[in-house]
Amino acid sequence: MMEVLKNLCKPFDLLPDEMVVYTLSFVDADTLLDCRLVCKRWRELIEAYVFQEKASRENEFVNNGRGYYSFSQIDSNSVRKLELPWYVFHVICKYDPFNRNLVKNHCGQDEFKHWNITNDHNWWTIEQTPQGAPLLPEDPDFDGHTSCFVSTYRLCSKRQKITFKNYGLNDTVMKLLQPEISVSEWYTGRFDCGCKYALRATVHDGNDKLIEQHNYNDVLPQWEANIWTKASHSFKNQSNASHLILYHSGVDTQYWAGHYGTKISGSVVKIVLPIKFKCAAES
Repeated sequence: MMEVLKNLCKPFDLLPDEMVVYTLSFVDADTLLDCRLVCKRWRELIEAYVFQEKASRENEFVNNGRGYYSFSQIDSNSVRKLELPWYVFHVICKYDPFNRNLVKNHCGQDEFKHWNITNDHNWWTIEQTPQGAPLLPEDPDFDGHTSCFVSTYRLCSKRQKITFKNYGLNDTVMKLLQPEISVSEWYTGRFDCGCKYALRATVHDGNDKLIEQHNYNDVLPQWEANIWTKASHSFKNQSNASHLILYHSGVDTQYWAGHYGTKISGSVVKIVLPIKFKCAAES
């Protein structure tokens, strides 16, 4: 592979830098890593301009024209102005991990896939539309889904582990960016049955040591429970974070047979891309 790339490099010596950058920006993200080893000129151009150019150009086409989730906080013309090292652009081109929901099956649309039931028995059920409660709010957290998890008179709990390196967010990237980790979830109960809800989010380092923990608890009284509420929290400056564990539980307070307990949906965990632009003199 390297011998082929070195042979291809020779005709490129006759091209201006701008043409080399534009041409290489069409190469896939992983192959560009190999291209950095071809020669000093390619390495300098790829690290200084190519990944940035690639991310900026592709932003107009990915996700059915909606652009990278990672750049959702800025317009396409500002991508080239971002003050980010080349390997962060590589992560975005390959994984697009920022500003997107990393929780899988967040509304129960795929039954219990990706969730680890922490009770001895699975007392949860799925409602395709909430019963005895309002429909899910009009909010992007639900991605158009209408379903929710529902607990019973026995305590129901489950968890999901989100490993950041699976999305390209390795130790180097996390230490450099020290990003905010945003966690949120929606819950409610039935109009005729009270319930309890609990959310716990824990951030851990690579040795599974607990870095930070957030707990949220609520009790919804009978006849007052059928309002969707959003619980949210942000972990700041997470330079050593390796993974996050999202845990929630629910139970009805009337002990009625059947699934009359807490309804949970729209679970969200996002790594927020820090936005910092280059100085005007450098752009």
